[in-house]
Amino acid sequence: MTERLTDPKASNWVDRGESPDETLTRVLAYYLNAGASTRDDKLPAHVNAIRGMIEADSTDVHIAGYLKGVERECGIGDQDTRARRAAAIALWHIGKCAEVRDRARRLIDFGIRG
Repeated sequence: MTERLTDPKASNWVDRGESPDETLTRVLAYYLNAGASTRDDKLPAHVNAIRGMIEADSTDVHIAGYLKGVERECGIGDQDTRARRAAAIALWHIGKCAEVRDRARRLIDFGIRG
């Protein structure tokens, strides 16, 4: 019996094996109110930076610090610290979930059992 970690018919991006980029972009855009004052072409660069931070073992606190800089860059007034921290926690968990899933998939592909 072949073990499968993902299913293309699953109801969410994690179980379908999709990239977290679309979800990260959506959460970041919501946090920054991207429709009003943030140009969409900036979001992919920030998503890539956030993914890189997560892959480099940054914490949600580091992500929150990064978001503060993004706010300044986008000309957004200083957000509520609690909202920034909540967004950072959400972004970190989305990225980490994909990272752990992909690591598990590689281990299964190499036949390594937990």
